[in-house]
Amino acid sequence: MAIQSNKVELLTRLLGAAEQRQQVISNNIANANTPEYKSLELQFEDALAAEITKKEKSLGSAAATSVTQTPGLVSRADGNNVDVDKQLGLLNKNAMLQQLYLQLIGTDMNQMRRAMEGGP
Repeated sequence: MAIQSNKVELLTRLLGAAEQRQQVISNNIANANTPEYKSLELQFEDALAAEITKKEKSLGSAAATSVTQTPGLVSRADGNNVDVDKQLGLLNKNAMLQQLYLQLIGTDMNQMRRAMEGGP
C-alpha cells in the first residue's frame, strides 16, 4: 500500500505543478502586448527527477517548482518576447497532462477502494 500512496502523492504533486504552470502560461498570454515583458516558464519535473534519482527511487519531497525566464527567445522591438502561438501550444499540452494526472489518480483511488472493499 506504501507504493500506492507514494504514486498518488507523486501524481498529486505533478498535478499541482501543472496547475501552477497553467497560471504562468496564462500570465504570459495576458502580457503578450506588455512592453519589456519576458516570457516565463515553470520548472519542476527535472528537479523532481533529480531528487528521486538522488534518493534511490524514493519520492523527492525536496523538489520544488520555480519560475524562470524562458531562455533563447527573440524579443520584438518593444522588448517583449512572448510568442502567443507557442504559449497556446504549451497551454494545450499542459491541459492534457492535467487530465492524465487526474485520470491516473482516479484509477488509483478506485483500485484502493476495491482493495478495501475486497472486490475484484
